[in-house]
Amino acid sequence: MLNPSSSRLQHGLSLIEMMVGLTVGMIVVAGASLMMVGQLEDHRRLMLETQVQQDLRAAADLVLRDMRRAGFNRRAEDGVSAPGAAAKANLYAMASLDKDGQLLYSYSRAKGEADEDGEVANNEEFGYRVRSKELQFRHGGNWQPLTDPKTLEITSFEPQLLVQRVKLDEFCQRPCPAGATDCPPSMEVRELRLTLSGKAAHDARVVRSVTVSTRLRNDAIEGGC
Repeated sequence: MLNPSSSRLQHGLSLIEMMVGLTVGMIVVAGASLMMVGQLEDHRRLMLETQVQQDLRAAADLVLRDMRRAGFNRRAEDGVSAPGAAAKANLYAMASLDKDGQLLYSYSRAKGEADEDGEVANNEEFGYRVRSKELQFRHGGNWQPLTDPKTLEITSFEPQLLVQRVKLDEFCQRPCPAGATDCPPSMEVRELRLTLSGKAAHDARVVRSVTVSTRLRNDAIEGGC
């Protein structure tokens, strides 16, 4: 019989067992690290997407809010002809698009009819355009940035003006002359549809777009009886 006291007893782990344990532990830590990095990346991208969407929505809402006043005239009644008084053209321009893609318009800022001087001042002319990846607003003859290209790059600015003409035959007491082009009068009902697109300045993969629309409050009257 072998003497138990003479046999070698193993205490702790062998070198091979320790290396296997370290390898398994490193694999688990690496997997957890990759998962955490992926979650952080998803969270960062979600935050960027939310920021881009909110910035585009805020900018589009600002455009619509101001565009509703396009063509506003404190003395709008002067645009209607009456016996002994001819109709006066509205000096304030309705919304229009020029060849450079600028959305231009004007409206009266007079506080009352007595303050209306019948002239369009610099601070009554407005517009929107995209230059250098930023949305710009025209005020007082100068173009000012509305968005910051360091965080949001505007990639597309697509305004559409939809015009619906409504004939006003019932307002004429006499039939219009044959061949008349401006009789009976007509009313232009205008709607603005705007698509604004942009991407995050720090991640070109984050691209968002918003489409909004509104009816312009001031209708244009053309022609007469």
